This record gives sequence, C-alpha cells and structure tokens, in this order.
Amino acid sequence: MITRAQGRDYTDPVVDLPAPHHWIIVADSPFLPARGGGELEHLGFVRTAVDAGVVAALVVPTDADPQSVSRQDDLPALRALVAPAPLITVPRRRSWRAAADPRHPYVVASRPAPPGLVDELREKAPQADAVVIYSYKAHEIGRIIAQTLGLPAVLRQHNLEGRYHQALAAAAAPPRSWAMRLEAGWIERDERRLERAPWLTGIADISMSDAAVRSKRASVPVEYVPTFALGPDAAGAATTWRPGGARSVVFLGALDVATNHDALTWFAGQVWPLVLREVPEARWQIVGRKPTPLVHQLVGRTEQAELHADVESPADYLSSAAVAINPAVSGSGVNIKLVEYLANGVPVLSTTRGMQGLGLVPDEDLAVEDDPAAFARRLVLLLTDSEEAARLAATGHAKALQILDTRTSLQQVTRLLTGSTA
Repeated sequence: MITRAQGRDYTDPVVDLPAPHHWIIVADSPFLPARGGGELEHLGFVRTAVDAGVVAALVVPTDADPQSVSRQDDLPALRALVAPAPLITVPRRRSWRAAADPRHPYVVASRPAPPGLVDELREKAPQADAVVIYSYKAHEIGRIIAQTLGLPAVLRQHNLEGRYHQALAAAAAPPRSWAMRLEAGWIERDERRLERAPWLTGIADISMSDAAVRSKRASVPVEYVPTFALGPDAAGAATTWRPGGARSVVFLGALDVATNHDALTWFAGQVWPLVLREVPEARWQIVGRKPTPLVHQLVGRTEQAELHADVESPADYLSSAAVAINPAVSGSGVNIKLVEYLANGVPVLSTTRGMQGLGLVPDEDLAVEDDPAAFARRLVLLLTDSEEAARLAATGHAKALQILDTRTSLQQVTRLLTGSTA
C-alpha cells in the first residue's frame, strides 16, 4: 500500500510552486492496482502531486460492484495515497440511459457528477483553488466542479481522443465496430468543442505530436507535458540494467488490448522467425496482464516464446533482458511502456508508431525500424553486439530521465492553471 510521508500538513505545499497550491484532482476511474499505462499515468501524477503537497482532494468515479465489470479496485490504497486529503467517490452509470445521453458520448456520460458533490468538496476541501482533470473521460465532472466553485481547470489529455477511438473501431469486428465508429465520431465532435471551452484554463497533452496538432485548432492554451507514469522518484533512478550473456527479448504490455494483439501478431509472424535463424538461442518473453485466448494461442505456436501473465512486478523482467521491443503497428498516443523501458536502462527497439509523441531521436535514444526484415536485423545486432546495446541503453536512459522530470512537468501544469504558459 502506498502512503503519504508522515507528518506533512497537506494545506502547506512543500515545493516552490506559484499559486494555486490546493488542487482537486479528478480521475477517470480507480487506478490502483495500477497495471495498465493509463493507470500508471494517473498514479504517477497523484504521487507527484502528493509529494509536492498540493492535493486538496481526489475525486474518483467508482462502480458499486467492480468485479461485475472485471475490475479489482483498491479504494483503501487510494485513501492512504492521498491522506489526509479526502478521497471522494462518485458512482459510475453503466446503463443504456448513459449510452443514450444526448449531451455527451458514453465514456463521458457514464461518469456523471452527482448532486451534492460540490457541497461535499466545499466541506472537505475548503482551501481548494484549482481543478486538474486527469483525462477526457472525466471532463464533465471537472467542468461542474470548476464552474460551480469558480476555479481554474486544466485537462490532462492522454490522446487525440477522436483519432484514438477511431483506431479502436478500426481494430474491432462488425457489428461492434459500427457502434464504436459512431461513438468515435461523437467523441471527435465533443473533443473539438472542449478545446474551445471558456471554463478551461488549459490542456496538458501527454504527447508532443498531439499537442502540436491540438494547439493549431484550440482556443484554449495547450502544452506538451510529458508522462508522470513512473512517479516522483523516476528522475533520480539509476539504471539497473547490465548487458549479459542471456539473449532474452522482452515485451511488456496489457495483453487484453487490441493494439498489443496487433503488435504481438506482427512480431511473431514477420520478425521473430528471421531473428531465430541468426540467433537460435534467443528467447522472447511476453509479460503482462489478462492474456486473451488469442495471446495464449500465439505463444503456444511461436518457437521459444514464453508467457508470463499477471506477475507481481513486470519490470523485474527488464533487468535481465537483452533488448526490450515495442513493435506497435496500430493505435495512437504515447506508449507508456516505452518510457518504462528507457527508464530501466534497457536498449530499446521500436517502430516509428511506437515512439511517437515523446520527442525521441532514432538511433540515438533507441533503435527504430518499421520494415519486418529491418526490425529483425536490428534486433539481431542488439542481441549480438554488446557495445552497441550498451551505447543505446545509456543514451536512452539519459533521455528518459529528462522526460521523467516530474518537478518540471508539475510546474508546467501550474503555469497552465495560472494562465502564464511558456
């Protein structure tokens, strides 16, 4: 369980940030246990804000019966994380009525702000002077809080949401894809409206490329604010990776996600056989949560592939890996696992799509290839040339520490709240 530093008064910030100092953070769902990239991003930001002493309250939409929707929420851990600031839960609304809400797409309508929420915040967080909404899905809750209390509000964007949901629709099969495509169009329109909302003080995009696109079409100030996924301790972390004799290739990721299915299928079918011809002793370790039957089948028919499902600490596999791969061929937004790879000091091989939005330099911070044969050749090189692997690991780790400077990123969020953007 994650706990706050003992003896700290949350009404007194402990970092030198300009006002506002007391933030109501609105999450889109409970994020503990944190297993996926979005949950790690939520957790990292809240840990950073807790460490800075700026959390006035955490508002989280929750399900009455998480197991009925395949969730395993740990609300006691969330309370301990932000204590003595209050955790305030609001009920999810998963029903056909939410899906039929004429004002908002389902992902927003299913997270309503209940009557009495603002009064509860007035009572429990009277010192609050800003709102940080930690994803598009929670923006309606954040809007009601910000407008009713008259507070500045920043929206953290994880994707260009319209494009992201269009990609999800493209990866699905009919008839589900038809409904998803309609929802994606609605989300696109809602997102464009939100980018011009007068109640928003600013938008903090996790992706550099998304921020560049959004800033051209938004009337609200937009800044690229890198990921908080590894939390406030990441920038001071030393690399734990050392090149060794084991020729293991590691893939980390949620194994019930369509984009990761696409990546695994592409790598297993078009890349891995070419690698084994040159390095027959190589092993491919697939590490992640909730593997689908498709993943089990793929591993079963792939030579020298190993599945490590729902392990307690997936990152442990990086310390002994020769190379970490990110063979993304679909999807959008920032790939959190790539930052985790780099922060652990492992040499990384990715596709162009997999590295987007982070400002990384190919062949300096990581190896990048898109053609299957070229991807295989580069992987063989990194498996057999320890000097090149060590060089790439060192430069990638250094770049990760720049990206993961959460103090600077927190200052960017504060500037957006005050309207004093760079």
